[in-house]
Amino acid sequence: MKSRPGLRSRVVVAAALLLAAREVARGQTIADLPDDKFQSLVTKTELYGQALKAAHGIKKSYDSYASWVDVKTGPTGKEKLIDNGVSDFAPNILPDIQDASKKGPGMWPPLPIDAGMQKLADTTMALAPLVKSASEYYAQKAYKTDAAKRGQELHVQMMPLFDQVFAAQIAFRRGFRAVKEDVDRRVLAQLEKDHGKNYEWHLRSFLMAAETLGDMMPTHLDAPPIDAARYRQRFVALDAAFTAFTQYRTAHAEEIKTSALAGSVGNSVDDFFAASKQLRSLLDAPKPDRQLYLAKVSDFTTKFDDLLQRSTVASK
Repeated sequence: MKSRPGLRSRVVVAAALLLAAREVARGQTIADLPDDKFQSLVTKTELYGQALKAAHGIKKSYDSYASWVDVKTGPTGKEKLIDNGVSDFAPNILPDIQDASKKGPGMWPPLPIDAGMQKLADTTMALAPLVKSASEYYAQKAYKTDAAKRGQELHVQMMPLFDQVFAAQIAFRRGFRAVKEDVDRRVLAQLEKDHGKNYEWHLRSFLMAAETLGDMMPTHLDAPPIDAARYRQRFVALDAAFTAFTQYRTAHAEEIKTSALAGSVGNSVDDFFAASKQLRSLLDAPKPDRQLYLAKVSDFTTKFDDLLQRSTVASK
């Protein structure tokens, strides 16, 4: 039986209103939490944020593999760059993700993304031993003695799991960002209340805008290209935050000289902004060159990771 157009439109509108109401309620709840409860939420988001950052490193393993193999058919043993092999996971990836999946879901408050954290952990743990085996297989050049037979077996097992990991990463990141934005807004509001719009306030404001762009970076080499229109839209906020941050630094030069926070962050803000601006310019081109696009994305990611690392150290 076909649904009536009027009824269908009312259902869609009602669903949209319900979603909007939930978003407002979520934001108001975080804004009104007692300090001890809010701190518990902050601790939980920090744990999940570290896990998400670690999961981003899985991209390196996939990209090292996809740089020489046909991911649709697998290795033949005759590829020119086969000795590039597969990069094993960085040492922090598994511990950080395992730690978050074991501790996070039991921490207050319960969040819809708790299940997503567990999904990301489960798929990562299933993939990890295969990546390690593949890394050792190619490092030992074993493909020369078995005509890449083991390489094919590993390929068939790894590729579906890579897909599952990246899908879990994207889903978790989307839900995490919604919570983290509300947390960051409350922190900014408290900073302004206690100290005004000081150096730390401007830095955190810039980081918030930077993270909305960082969330758009592809999970791996073959991921769909970045949505240029959305990137430009988000870049506007980054540009405004950078301008305000730069003006503050200029107007408070003496304060900046003696600030341990500023010394730790160094030039990472400027470097990241330059990389994000270059990527925006490339995305504005009618048909961006594929290799140049990948190079700019890589530069953006490197500068973004450095910015997060330095700002995290500075805040401790």
